[in-house]
Amino acid sequence: MNSVSVTNTANRLLIVLLGFVVPGMASASPMPANMVYLRTIDPSIEQDIRYASPHNFTGHRLDGYDAAECLLSVDTAKALARVQAALRPQGYGLKVFDCYRPSRAVADMGRFATEPGDPRKAEFYPRVDKQDFWRLGYVARVSGHSKGSTVDLTLIGPKALPTDTWTPSAAQVDCTAPYGQRWHDGALDMGTGYDCFDERAHTANPTISPNARVNRQRLSSAMEKEGFAGYSKEWWHFTLSGEGAPKDVMDFPITPMSPSDVIGTSGQLIVVNSRNWDDIQGTAQRYERDGKTFRKVGDAFPVVVGKNGMGWGKGLGSVEAVEGPVKREGDGKAPAGIFKLGTAFGYDTSADTRLTYLALTPTTECVDDSQSSRYNELVDGAAITKDWNSSERMRNEEGYRKGIFIEHNTPATAASGSCIFFHVWRAPTSPTAGCTAMDQADIAALLKWLDPRESPLLVQMPEAQYERFREGWKLP
Repeated sequence: MNSVSVTNTANRLLIVLLGFVVPGMASASPMPANMVYLRTIDPSIEQDIRYASPHNFTGHRLDGYDAAECLLSVDTAKALARVQAALRPQGYGLKVFDCYRPSRAVADMGRFATEPGDPRKAEFYPRVDKQDFWRLGYVARVSGHSKGSTVDLTLIGPKALPTDTWTPSAAQVDCTAPYGQRWHDGALDMGTGYDCFDERAHTANPTISPNARVNRQRLSSAMEKEGFAGYSKEWWHFTLSGEGAPKDVMDFPITPMSPSDVIGTSGQLIVVNSRNWDDIQGTAQRYERDGKTFRKVGDAFPVVVGKNGMGWGKGLGSVEAVEGPVKREGDGKAPAGIFKLGTAFGYDTSADTRLTYLALTPTTECVDDSQSSRYNELVDGAAITKDWNSSERMRNEEGYRKGIFIEHNTPATAASGSCIFFHVWRAPTSPTAGCTAMDQADIAALLKWLDPRESPLLVQMPEAQYERFREGWKLP
C-alpha cells in the first residue's frame, strides 16, 4: 500500500472514530412525511443555502446538496414562520443559510477537516487550524441539522447593505472585518459573517459593536419566543426544542422542489382556470384533501383576472421553463402558477376568517416600486421611513373592501410583479390590473373557509396548461 493509500485509509478511520457517517456506509432514505420545504410554509423567508454552493468554509458544494432549498420538520418550519410573522411588522425578517443537512454532508465536512487544503480559510477561519474544528465546537460529529430541527439564519431589514454577487474569484475578506468591508450577505450587522469560526461569532462576545449586539439580541429573542434555543459559539445557530423536535439523523439528499411536492403539503386548494392566456374571465373551484386526492367543495364561481390575461408568475415549484408568457411589473397580467395565500385584509376592523387579518387604514399601502426595500409588501406608510416612489393606497380602492394577499414574487425580485390579491370585483366583465377578483359574497365565503393549518394554495392557469400538468403535479 502506498503512502497516499495509507493516508486516505487513516483519514477514513478518523472520520468513523469521530462519529461521522461516511457516504456509502449509510443508506439514503426517502424524504420523511414530516419534512417540508420551507417555501411551502413561508415563502417570505429569504434563502441563501450556502452549502449548495462553494461559498462556504470548505470551498465546495457539500454532498447531498443537489438543490439550494431549505427543508425542515413541519413543526420547525411552522415555528420559523411564526418568528417571521412577529418580525415583519417591525420591519425585520429572516434569511436562512442552512436547514436540514444530510448526514453525508456532515461526513463531507469531516473529510475536509482531515485533508490538505484551505481554499476559504482567509474568509471563514483565518485564525483557526481546521483540524481544531471539533475541539473548538465549530463542527459537530453528529449534527442537529441532520434531524431537521436546526437552522442557521440571520436578520434582514431596511438598514442592511445590499447583497453582493459572489463568484469563486471574489476576494476573500476576513469574516470578522467591519460590517462595511466584509462580504455583504444582505443581512444587518451581526458582528461577523455567517460560518465565521472565531470567538467574535460567539453569541455573547463583548467585543462586537453595540449595533451588532442589539441585532443579535433581537434575533435571539424572536427565536426563543417560539421555542428555539441558540448555540453559544454561533450566533446564527438555533434548534427547536421540546417534545416535538425530531430525534433521528437523516441522510436523504436535498433535491429541487417540484410542483407535486408543493401540492402534497396542502389540504386546501383554490383552482382558477381561464380559457386561454389572453382571457380576462375564468372560474374558481375550492377543493379539500381527501386522502391522496382532493374533493370539490361547493360550486364553481366566476372570477376576472388581469386586463391582459395571465402570465407565468414567481410562485412555488419550478415552472420557469414552461412555455407561455411571463408576468412582469405593470403588464396587466395575473400570475399563473402555484401560490401561497397570505394575509387577509379589508375595510372592517375584523373579519370572519382564520387567516391573519389586517384592518386597512388610510395609511396602509402596498409598495409597487421595485427599487424599494419594501417592494411587494403591505406596510403602514405612516410608521416607517419611506424609500419608494409609488404604491397603492389600499383604502382608495373599493375592491379592497375584502381581500387576500397572494404570495406571488415572494421574496420579491425587482420588476417581477407586485401587490397581487384576491379582491372584490367592479363587475363580472371588468378585468383587473393583475389581481383575481370575484363577487363580494364569494370572497366572504372564501375567507370563512380558508384554514391556515391546511396550508391553502392557489393554483391558477389557463385550462390547457392545467390539463397538461394535472397528473404530474397531482392536481384534482
